[in-house]
Amino acid sequence: MDYNLLHQKFQNRKQYLIFNKEVVVDRLKKRYKAEEISKEEIMDLINDDQLVYEHIFCCLKVENPKVIDKIFTEEELKEFQWEINDNKKQTRKYKFKTEAEANYNQLLTDEMEGRRVNIVLESLDGEYVTSFLVRSQSEEITSYIYAHMGGAKFTVPQIKELTQNVRDITDQDFKDSYPRYLKCLEKYNLI
Repeated sequence: MDYNLLHQKFQNRKQYLIFNKEVVVDRLKKRYKAEEISKEEIMDLINDDQLVYEHIFCCLKVENPKVIDKIFTEEELKEFQWEINDNKKQTRKYKFKTEAEANYNQLLTDEMEGRRVNIVLESLDGEYVTSFLVRSQSEEITSYIYAHMGGAKFTVPQIKELTQNVRDITDQDFKDSYPRYLKCLEKYNLI
């Protein structure tokens, strides 16, 4: 991979690679047939240590079978099959106090078995996606989001400063993630 060439392409196009949060959400909805859901549906988000709960602005679910069939690597599919087989062996019976708890348990099972992907987007500044989670570990979706949020991360000074302050991110962290960002841009033909 010629990172110098990719860096030069990025430098020439960087003003076109800064996407606000609405554009990111819109592109995710179109590409993956994602649907918005309430962050309250993902009950454990309030305890998540990777995102600031108050700054989660959008949650999406991907569960269209045609899309699901295309977004996982062979390794990811093997992990899901292991979970499916393991869950079949278990004879657990759960008693839920509320319908919300039962729905949440089903959400977790669908994530574990690869029938559903939940995407959680955070914006610390209210304008750009500053961090995200892809629950079900789809490398396809993760790299797509990264390609669409990295422009702000690597070019907008206040975003870099804001994320460093909130997450104790060092300059080395940014240097380590920049080559990955360039690869994602190339993968999705953005440069």
